[in-house]
Amino acid sequence: MTRFQERLHGVIPALLTPLTADLTADGPAMRRLARRVLDAGCHGYVLLGTTGEFAAINDDQRAVAIRAGVEEADGEVPVIVACGQPCVERTHAQAVQAGDLGADGLLVNPPFYFPMSNDEVVRYFEDLVAASPVPVLLYNIPGMTKVSVDAATLLRLRDVGVQGTKDSSGSPQNLLDYLDAMRGDDFRVIVGGDATLLHALNSGAAGTTGPAPNVAPQLVTAIYNAWCDGDLDAAAAAQNRQNEFMRALSGGSPFLQATAKGVLSRLGIMEPWVAPPKISLDDASIDAAFDAVREYLPEYEPAAVGV
Repeated sequence: MTRFQERLHGVIPALLTPLTADLTADGPAMRRLARRVLDAGCHGYVLLGTTGEFAAINDDQRAVAIRAGVEEADGEVPVIVACGQPCVERTHAQAVQAGDLGADGLLVNPPFYFPMSNDEVVRYFEDLVAASPVPVLLYNIPGMTKVSVDAATLLRLRDVGVQGTKDSSGSPQNLLDYLDAMRGDDFRVIVGGDATLLHALNSGAAGTTGPAPNVAPQLVTAIYNAWCDGDLDAAAAAQNRQNEFMRALSGGSPFLQATAKGVLSRLGIMEPWVAPPKISLDDASIDAAFDAVREYLPEYEPAAVGV
């Protein structure tokens, strides 16, 4: 097992990318957000993933977000940077940049737009592993990429150097197939999202990467910590509480990032802006979203930011 794989466990939030009103990445806000999840006991974080709006963030802003996240972690936990563009050269450039800025690993989706065969997926990742200065994880998110990586292909990806995967298929059966295929292997399987975290942990998953801890990190760490302690009743109660919170948070907007940023603007963590073409919440919608999740938040000092 590599050092990176040893550190890849537990609650690893997919962080939002804080933006200013002029849509530039907000480094100080990124550090505040990172510190928020670290202080809650999270075990690492992902930058510039789906939750981080990577597809809408200008390339020249990526370094700001990465540098802030790496500096705040200061080696305490692994920092994973997401990348994965239809253009191979651009993906390789993003991989090198992440490594140069101190990231511990990459989370990489298969190229989207054109259909991809399993052979093409394996070749793509083989070349990326060779080009990347840091370890590579597969980001399986077929709902976005339209490329679904099956368990048999996962074995081939391991053989070309991929060290793990985040499964955001949304399919419990796919997750179980992944876990069965890699049982007893050092290859790490992380579930995307927290709705079935307890089931995933019981089935052998190493942890979770999802958006919820941006807003209420203590809810997800409560599931993991209770499971580690062997208290399954407490873990189940924590899982139910987390799922209640996500239902409340999801009611604010079809675009979860807009709701989460709006809530966090009321806590003084970041401004509420999302990258176009998505639309940020207005003040009234932010107030409604905040009221909906208030009871689930850790202790806070209300402070509107840049609204």
